Amino acid sequence: MNWSVSVVSTATSDTEPTIIVTFDNGKYVFNAGENTGRTWTQSRRHWRKSKGLFVTSVGTQQCAGLTGVLMFFADGLMKGLDVVGPQGLTHYLASMRHHMFRSGFSVKCVEIPPAPSSSADTEPAAPVPVFKDENVTVYGIPIYPTPPDAIVSTSSAKRKRSPLPSKRPAMAGIQYKSPLPGVDAQEYRRLTVENMFPRLVQPPGGGPPKDPDEQKQGKGKRHKQQVDAKSAKMVAGPEPPPPLMEVYNEAYAHKNKYLPPFEEYGLDMSKKMTACYVLVGPRTRGKFDAKKAETLGVFRTDRAKLIKGQTVTITIKDADGNEIQRIVKPEDCIAQSEIPKVMLLLDVPTPTHIPQVVATFTENPFYSRFHSKSENDQSEYRVHIIYHLCGPGVLEDERYKAFMRGFANHVNHQISSREHGPDPVTFTSAAFSQLRLHQLDADMFPLPQFSLVARRDLSSVTGLPAKAELLSPNRIVMMRPLTDPCDDEEIAKYDLFHPVITSGMPVSLPESISNEFAAAKARVQRHVDERAQDKKPGDDVEVIPLGTSSAVPSKYRNVSSTLIRIPNWGNILLDAGEGTWGQLTRMFGDDIDNHTTGAWDVLRNLKFIFLSHMHGDHHVGTAKLLAMRKLLKPSPNQALFIVGNRNHEVYLRDQSSLEDLGLSGPGRNGVIFMQSGFFHWFPPEERKELMENDTFQRFEIARKLLNSSWAEPSLKSGKEMCRALGLESFQTLRVNHGGGCYAVILKHQDGWSIVYSADTPPDAVLAAAGENCKLLIHEATLADGQEDLALAKKHSTFSQARKIGEQMKAENLLLTHFSARFPKIMLGDDGKIDELPHPTLALAVDHVRFVIGDMWKLGVYSRAVEGTIFETNAEEGGDEDDELPSGPW
Repeated sequence: MNWSVSVVSTATSDTEPTIIVTFDNGKYVFNAGENTGRTWTQSRRHWRKSKGLFVTSVGTQQCAGLTGVLMFFADGLMKGLDVVGPQGLTHYLASMRHHMFRSGFSVKCVEIPPAPSSSADTEPAAPVPVFKDENVTVYGIPIYPTPPDAIVSTSSAKRKRSPLPSKRPAMAGIQYKSPLPGVDAQEYRRLTVENMFPRLVQPPGGGPPKDPDEQKQGKGKRHKQQVDAKSAKMVAGPEPPPPLMEVYNEAYAHKNKYLPPFEEYGLDMSKKMTACYVLVGPRTRGKFDAKKAETLGVFRTDRAKLIKGQTVTITIKDADGNEIQRIVKPEDCIAQSEIPKVMLLLDVPTPTHIPQVVATFTENPFYSRFHSKSENDQSEYRVHIIYHLCGPGVLEDERYKAFMRGFANHVNHQISSREHGPDPVTFTSAAFSQLRLHQLDADMFPLPQFSLVARRDLSSVTGLPAKAELLSPNRIVMMRPLTDPCDDEEIAKYDLFHPVITSGMPVSLPESISNEFAAAKARVQRHVDERAQDKKPGDDVEVIPLGTSSAVPSKYRNVSSTLIRIPNWGNILLDAGEGTWGQLTRMFGDDIDNHTTGAWDVLRNLKFIFLSHMHGDHHVGTAKLLAMRKLLKPSPNQALFIVGNRNHEVYLRDQSSLEDLGLSGPGRNGVIFMQSGFFHWFPPEERKELMENDTFQRFEIARKLLNSSWAEPSLKSGKEMCRALGLESFQTLRVNHGGGCYAVILKHQDGWSIVYSADTPPDAVLAAAGENCKLLIHEATLADGQEDLALAKKHSTFSQARKIGEQMKAENLLLTHFSARFPKIMLGDDGKIDELPHPTLALAVDHVRFVIGDMWKLGVYSRAVEGTIFETNAEEGGDEDDELPSGPW
């Protein structure tokens, strides 16, 4: 049974290390930081055989990509998955309940106990695996940071450590008890996760969804009495649990309430539990020697017993012809079993975690056999590779280097350290397209920020084991048959970006692209003189699409996010899908030593995040942004305002139990949350028919919200936000899409306005609300000809969005949110873009950068941009929707 371990991603500006163990019949994934799903798509790997996902810490570092990964798994028609991690994992999963529900998928959440556990069925002090199947046995090791005066011992099932930090004070207005009477906090979290992924299927004859196990066994059979056929006695069956849908409905009724906070670590993340993993592969049985069995006189009918590990007794004749019995053992005719191969994943975020990691592998009788040069220990298990995830200061700590040298000399050490690793481009398909588009317009299509040189060379770290090297993407090591790490050439061939960069030669353009570029440049030049005029208000406002894909990311497009930069005022973010922080770092740079430049400076001046609705592709990246904002040095000197619906706040509050997101109190530079419904737009008196004919009842709902006692604090904060950004007004409008979706209308005191539609079918009320705007950013999820599908999914087609821009009398129309399954929806052959139509029409591309006054250029470039992306895709030999789930949005 051959198997391997490979690196999907490393510690870069936009990813965290993700490791995958691959067997023919199963995959096992370690860590799911932001962009894990998109990285997987970029690498062309498949995930449908995944059986387990293991995270080393709970929070935005190693778990921020969990939503996207689970959606990939579920929509890839997988049945279920085990998710394993430290304490708090159940809480983290349950916090996603507002945007994650997959009725045909199940998640088994396993939390590693806070202290080592042992099993009576195994040798003393042997741990209980956190996961086991026919391929692997995985042990999870809880690791706590160790204060200098703490006593660390892992030689037995019990250990001494300093007490956990005191629990933080309750935040005003947060409900601490389980919403379900009689259910404790952890059980409520578990129940919530179970009901997010109930593994229900639709019966063939219709009707409500049911548990598939119950369907297989017949309705109700699982909970009826069982008959013992031999004694004809009735044997009591298991106690029936509550009906699955009934339990789900009960939990669903409470999902808008806060989870019971997870208070184990308080707000001090440096004291929280992390996890290390030991993965043991199968003990492969030796081959059966048929000739030796025949020599021993074993009958064919008995050979199966030997293969199963049983002894057999045979009758033979001695030299004198007397019959004698001989016992034949399996080892007499079966070759020696192969020693199980072992992989270790050690996450050591700070030097204070080192003592317990060292103690675990030197004092614990079970784990110490892996950290050994003894031949006896190596005959039991062979450690072949160790992945070290080293936080700042860990790799150069003499204690850790001595610990690394304590392993057998043949062990390979793969080291992840931001201090010593480069920052290569992760999404090379998009970067290669950008490299080509840079030749079309260097200002509008800047090259991504990256570095192939480490901040500190690994060779400067003395005392490392001989077989130590930096973790690099697409690095693979065979565990059977054994090989040392090498590049995965099959994956590496898809990287067209780095070879061009390292060659120092300009990228060559196919003739078709070169001709289109020349024609586009000529069209732009033809209109430059015609458009020479005095600048109008808002022309200098900068627009940077960071994510332009709908539902799921693709090789070329991340999910929804658009950055608006208002000169002399500050920054606005319209939605924040997963990977938004990474997109910012690739656009502006990520100097972790200087927080006054690059993406850190953009984050420092971010004053307003608008979250349109609860679908994950529009908001899941928010927590990561808030976590990074807490790292800013010095801290921001103004507040960050977030506008979203009630469930956005519940989600962020729930997550803040595990990681400080700045929500503990507003203060002068904290996070202030406001609900979208309190800023609802109402038509003027002369447009009353809009309310009278509104079948969506948006205005009736808005009135109820505005009359509630909750409205006043948000309205007061809204005025503060407007003052901070120079806005004359800020209004929202409920639109006809799921997830409590709102559009937003921003009017600036300088006389310009921006409208963002979020997700919506054509909406005449929106057209009226944003009339005469400077810029309309509108979704165009589907292609012309797919109007029925657009109606069903409550989205717009290209032409429908274009028509709304005309009705709105928008000066500029930027289309975005393109379906990854229908990528070529962009332009027809009518040539109207060459004529600079009104409104000026352009198609958003990730990492295009322009001021509104120059957006017409992007419109002229659009056909050239489309051709470049799909020409690149053809050269890679890939398909834009390879392995993409359909998504619910």
